[in-house]
Amino acid sequence: MENKNVLVVEHLSVLIKEHFLVKDVSFSMAQGECLGVVGEDGSGKSSLIKAITGSLPISDGFVRIDGKDIKDHPKILNEVSICLDPPVFFKFQSVMENMEYLCSLAGKNNKQRILDTLDKFNLLEKKNKKVYSLSYYERKLMALALAFINESKFLIIDEPFKSLPVQSIQTLRHYIAQLREKGTTIIITSKNYDSLEDQCDRYMFMVDRQVKEILHRKECEKFSTAKTFAFVAVKYPHYCGKLVAENFNLSVKLFGNRVLFDANEDTTAEIVKFFTKNKLSVYGAGYLNRKGERILANLTPYFKENK
Repeated sequence: MENKNVLVVEHLSVLIKEHFLVKDVSFSMAQGECLGVVGEDGSGKSSLIKAITGSLPISDGFVRIDGKDIKDHPKILNEVSICLDPPVFFKFQSVMENMEYLCSLAGKNNKQRILDTLDKFNLLEKKNKKVYSLSYYERKLMALALAFINESKFLIIDEPFKSLPVQSIQTLRHYIAQLREKGTTIIITSKNYDSLEDQCDRYMFMVDRQVKEILHRKECEKFSTAKTFAFVAVKYPHYCGKLVAENFNLSVKLFGNRVLFDANEDTTAEIVKFFTKNKLSVYGAGYLNRKGERILANLTPYFKENK
């Protein structure tokens, strides 16, 4: 397979009413590559993919697909399929009616191919059902089937595994792998790195609308098995982090609403007791267990005020 860049994003920013939805994001993707975009809600994942597909105005920087700037060559976006969360279809039309209409927009309205693909995705029995009657999982399958029919060169999938049972996740992973075998370049967004593990070639971690780090799969394995941290979730993490550093002589990291530190259960309990005594709200405490959290925690710098 020729190793050329299908997508190039350079210094991309989206500024709406003096608020950055995406800030100075740069990356590129080779043909057939799969990139996982990982981050908490509000990290900028959805805004990024909307900017790449022209749904949000680009304030600075550029997006090029196959060497063509999407601003100057908007028709190049016909090469892109996007599966949003939740999937968007005409809910009062049947599965088949949606498929035929949406495929016709891409000039690929082959009825037999649609039927064969619906069968492949276990949706053939649902072809005459109205979309509103489908389950959340079935609509996600429908979105992937549409991408499969259109043989899109570039596919963006927003939160494909969200709120799904393990068996459904495995099924979706299987179909995504089949699309990769066809040479499709894929971006998958997820709040949870663990669901994307081994699915992607690289992983882009986003925090506060910016790229924190882009890691290859093996680098993720290294970080996910590195040091773990105890945490206390609080209302005022900056202030509470300063108190932990000053009163317990611990190096501290701030991770969303959680104060992170390297300590045992007894020390963690003492910190919770200290906050409670000083009337500071505590929402939870424990250890970071998810691999994605451990990766981000190890990438996060220590709290500056304890230096």
